[in-house]
Amino acid sequence: MSFSQFVIRNTLRNKHLYMAYFLSTLFSVMVFFTFTVFAFHPALANGLNEKAKLGMFAAAIIIYAFAFFFVLYSMDVFIQSRKREFGLLMIQGMSPKQLKKMVFIENLVIGFFATIVGSIAGIGFSQVILWLSNKLMHVKFGFYFPAQALVLTVLSFAVLFLAISFFIQFRLPKLSLQELLKAGDLGKGKIKSSRVKTILALLLIGIGYAIALLVKGMLVPVVMIPVIFLVVTGTRFLFNQLSVSVIEGFKKKETIFWKKTNMVVFSDLAFRMKDNARSFFLVSIISTVAFAAIGTLYGFQNMILESMKQNPYEFEISGTAEETASIKQNFTQLLAEKGIHVEEGELTTYIDAEQAHFIKESEYNRLAELINKPTIQTQGKAVQLVSNNGIDGKEAAINEVKMPDGASLAVSKKEKTTVVSTYGTTLVVPDATNLQNMESITTTVWQPKNASYEELVSIGQFQEKNIPFMAKSYTQQSITDMYAPILLVGIFIGIVFFVSAGSFLYFRLYSDMDVDVEKFKMIYKMGLAKKELKKMIYQQVGILFFTPIIVSVIHGAVALTAMYHMFDQGMQLAGWQVLGVFVIIQIVYYLIARVFYFKKVYRLVQA
Repeated sequence: MSFSQFVIRNTLRNKHLYMAYFLSTLFSVMVFFTFTVFAFHPALANGLNEKAKLGMFAAAIIIYAFAFFFVLYSMDVFIQSRKREFGLLMIQGMSPKQLKKMVFIENLVIGFFATIVGSIAGIGFSQVILWLSNKLMHVKFGFYFPAQALVLTVLSFAVLFLAISFFIQFRLPKLSLQELLKAGDLGKGKIKSSRVKTILALLLIGIGYAIALLVKGMLVPVVMIPVIFLVVTGTRFLFNQLSVSVIEGFKKKETIFWKKTNMVVFSDLAFRMKDNARSFFLVSIISTVAFAAIGTLYGFQNMILESMKQNPYEFEISGTAEETASIKQNFTQLLAEKGIHVEEGELTTYIDAEQAHFIKESEYNRLAELINKPTIQTQGKAVQLVSNNGIDGKEAAINEVKMPDGASLAVSKKEKTTVVSTYGTTLVVPDATNLQNMESITTTVWQPKNASYEELVSIGQFQEKNIPFMAKSYTQQSITDMYAPILLVGIFIGIVFFVSAGSFLYFRLYSDMDVDVEKFKMIYKMGLAKKELKKMIYQQVGILFFTPIIVSVIHGAVALTAMYHMFDQGMQLAGWQVLGVFVIIQIVYYLIARVFYFKKVYRLVQA
C-alpha cells in the first residue's frame, strides 16, 4: 500500500470528522461564489456608481478574509482533535515529516473537492437567489452563466487552501507520544474560573447595553466604538469565565445536580464550555454582526418604503390649472393607450395669508370614497385635519378660524386622515364657505383598477419627464433599485457570517464525538436506557447550539435598538423579523443535527 493510498483510506474511514470540516469549507466557498455572481452581474456591474462598486469590492475582500481565517481555525480545531490518531500513527512508524505530508495532502484534497462542489452548489444557489430577488424585491436581475465568478472562486480558494495546507503543518501538536495517546482521556483535573473576570463580564456587558439603549440621535455613532469594545470584551469573559462559574454553581446545588441525568450532563460541561469558549465567542460575535447588518439595512429600507405607502394614491399631480393642464392631458392619453382603467378624483386646496389650508367638504368626501376611507360631516362647522401616522398630530387644536371676508368659522373637532396631506393648519369646511380671492392648488389623483405591479411601474416612468407628477409604485421601485445593491451586500455578508457560525457549531459537535462515545459507553454498560441517552444528547447538543445564539440574539436586539435610536425610533418590526428568522433557522438546524448526532453516537455506543 502506497502512502497516497493510505491517506485516502484513512480519510474515508474517518469520514464523520472529515465531513464536518469538508462541509464547513464547502459553505464558505458557496457563499463567496454566490456573492461574486452578484458582484459580476451585468445588471449591477454596469449600473453602479463608483462608491457602490468600491463597497462591493470591499465586501468581497471581507468575505474572503473571513473565509480564510474561518477555514484556518476549522482546520486547526480539526488537527487538535486528532491527537490520539497522530499518536497511533507514530507508533506504527510514521515520522513527523510523513505526518506533515499527510496533513498537507489531506487538506489539499478536501480543499479541492470543497472548491469544486461549493462552486457547483453556488451556481444553483445563486440562481435561486436571483429568482427570489426578482420575485420578492422586484429587482430585475437576469440569469447568466457566471464564468468570471467561477474562475475567481476557483483561483482564490486554490490559493487559500494551498496557503493553509502549508501553514497548518506548523500547528501540529508538539507533544510527546505518551501525551498524544492520552489526549482523549476523560480525566481533566479541576477547572478554575477567575472571580474578577466573571464580575467583569457582567459589568462590561451591562455598561455597554446601558450606553447603547440610553443614547439617542447623532450621539449613537459617537459611542458605537466604545460600546462594541465593552460588549466584545465582556462576551469573551462571559464564555470562558462566567459560564464556567455558573455551571460550577449548579453542580454545588444537589437539587439540580442529582436530579435524574443532570449529573452526567453537568459532569464535564464546564470543561466543554471552556474548550468551546473561543468557538462560542466567535459564533456569537459573527451572528451579532449578521443580525445588525441585515436588520439595519432591511429596517431602514422598510422605513422609507412605509413612508411612501402612506400616500393612498397611485398617481397624483398638484399645481395650478395652468401648470398641470398639459401633463394631465398627456397622462390621460397614455392610460388610454395602455388600456388601463382608472377612477379619477380632483380636489382644490385654498390657502390664506396665514398659510392655513381649506378644503371643501364635498371634494374631500369624493376622494375619501375613492379610496374607501371615512367621510367627514362638517354640520356647518370646520373640522381640523391631522395626519393619521402621528407625524403632524402635534398641531395645536384651534376653536375658530378667521376667513378672508372677516367672518369667523367655528372648529368642531380634530380628525385623523390619510386622504390628504396635512402640513400646518388644514381644515375641511362646508361647501357654502366663501373661499374666493384665495390662492388655490388643484390636486388630481388616479386610482387604477386593472393594472399589475409591473404595469404600474412602467406607466410611472411618465414621472421622469413630468416633475410635478408623482407615481407611487414607480417611486417605490426606484427606491428599491437604489438600495438593492447595498442591501444585497449586507445580506450576503450576513449570510457568510451566519453560515460560518452554523458550521462552527456543527464542526465542534462532531469533533468531540469520540469523547462523547467513550463517556456514554461506560454508563451504557451500567444500564443507561436509550431514552435517557437521547435526552442527555439532546440537552448537550442544545447547550452547544443555543448558548451562543441566545447571547447573539440579545446582542443583536440591543444593537438594532441603538441603530434605530439614531432616528429617534424604537425597535422596528423589521428588526424583530430578522432576529426571528435567524432563530427559526437555528431551531431547524438543531432539530436536524441532534437526530443525526444521536443516531451516530448510539450506534457507536452499542458497537
